[in-house]
Amino acid sequence: MKIVSDASVVAKWFIEEENTEKAIEMRDKFVRIKVLVPSLLICEIGNVFLKHPAKNSKDVENDFKALFDIGMEIVEINKPEILKDIHKNVKYFGIIYDAVYVTLALKERCKLITADKKLKRKVNMVELL
Repeated sequence: MKIVSDASVVAKWFIEEENTEKAIEMRDKFVRIKVLVPSLLICEIGNVFLKHPAKNSKDVENDFKALFDIGMEIVEINKPEILKDIHKNVKYFGIIYDAVYVTLALKERCKLITADKKLKRKVNMVELL
C-alpha cells in the first residue's frame, strides 16, 4: 500500500497541534505503508520549522535530520509529464501546492492524506487526517 502525504500532516510529526496523534500513528505505519511526498514538501516543512516560535536553530537542525531519517520516498516533480499535469490541476485548485500533491497522488494511483479541510472538500481521493 502507498499514500501521498502533504505538509499539513508531516508538520504534525514535529509540532504538537490538533490531530498530531493521528499523524504520528500514520508515520509509525511506514513499515507497512509506502509514503510518497513531492520534493516541494521539504521547502514547505522548512518554513514551518524556521517560523515556529518555539523552535531554535538546534531544534530545526534536529527536525530536519529526523525528517530525512523517517524513510519517506521523496519524488522529484521536475519531469515534463508531471509539470504538465500540475499546470492542468492548478487551474482547478488555484493553489500550486494543492495541485502538486493531488497530481502526485493521481499519478501514483493512491490516496492523498491531508489535514486541510478545504482540499478534502474539493477532491474525493483525499483522506482527511
